[in-house]
Parts: sequence; structure tokens; C-alpha cells
Amino acid sequence: RIFGLMAATVEAKDKVQQVFNRLRAKAENKTCFDCNSKNPTWATVPYGVFICLDCAATHRGLGTHVSFVRSTVLDTWTTEQLRLMEAGGNLKARQFFKQHGFNDSGTKAEEKYTSRVATLYRQHLKQAAANLPQEGDKSPAEASTPRESSGYFDIPGESSAASVKPAASPSPPPTAVAPEPAPAPVVPLEPIKP
Repeated sequence: RIFGLMAATVEAKDKVQQVFNRLRAKAENKTCFDCNSKNPTWATVPYGVFICLDCAATHRGLGTHVSFVRSTVLDTWTTEQLRLMEAGGNLKARQFFKQHGFNDSGTKAEEKYTSRVATLYRQHLKQAAANLPQEGDKSPAEASTPRESSGYFDIPGESSAASVKPAASPSPPPTAVAPEPAPAPVVPLEPIKP
């Protein structure tokens, strides 16, 4: 821990490329999430989607509190960032936004990514990434199924059969508490003689 924060683990370049090769092989990730340009090589981490260089510039202009972009080829990636990308993808994000009234045409990036729906999607994606099996946690057969099924959720107040699933707060792992040592006996001090 550094100043109360956990240090991020940077993944090896070859592992990062394996993950992105697998994710970019999916048809939905072969076009930019925002403008449909072919072969996007950038990603917005909080949304887990692939975007082109031009749209990455737009996202940088939104500020890192809204969108944080990385090159899938040039930049280093942490384990947490890769997990968001694995849990996300252009299709899942597109379906979520469409379900909540955002279509691909006519909505400006600032309006889209600063909306309440975008905030909910970031939370949803973070939870989905946390539910992905950790490397080494399970056998290969168990690792193919997620720990907890999480579907999309709707905005409160909108008519739908689904309801919002609040983000589960992880409980800290149980720790063994060592008994406190007995206090040292108090020995009276003698005054110092001049």
C-alpha cells in the first residue's frame, strides 16, 4: 500500500496483446463505439469499449473524471483496466445505452458520457469486472462461468420489469486477530541526583 491506496499491477505487454487480440476478434469490437470507424485501436477504460483515434481525442476533452482513454497497442494496462475491458465490449455498452434511450446517431459525446445512464453503466461494468474469476482462482472448467450472473438494470422511475441492482459492497476478508500483549510492568523511576 502506498499512502492508503493499493498499488496497481501493470500487466506484461504480451498478456495485454493476447487479451486485446481476443477482444478485437469479436465482430462488435471491430468498429469504433462512437463513430463506427473500422479497426479502433483505442479504448475508453471506464466504459470498456473500443474507439478510434479521433473519438479518443474527444474523450480526452471530456476529462478523466468522465472518460479515461488508453491505446490498446502503445500503452501499459493494469489488471483492473484489462478486467473492465473483458467485462465490457462495444455490444454490451451499445445495448445498455440503447435500452435507456441513447441511439448511435444524434447524441453528442458530452451529453452521452455525462448522463445518468453513463454513470450507471460505469458502475455496472465495475461490478461485472469484479465478478470475473481471478486468474488462478478456479479450475478451467469453473473459470468458464462467472461467479455471479449480473444482467442489465434500468433507471429508477422508468417503466420496465427490471430493477436497479445496487452495487454490492465487498466485505473484507476475515482476519485473525492476535491477542494484545500484556502491558509491561510499571517501574517507578528514581530521581536523578545532581
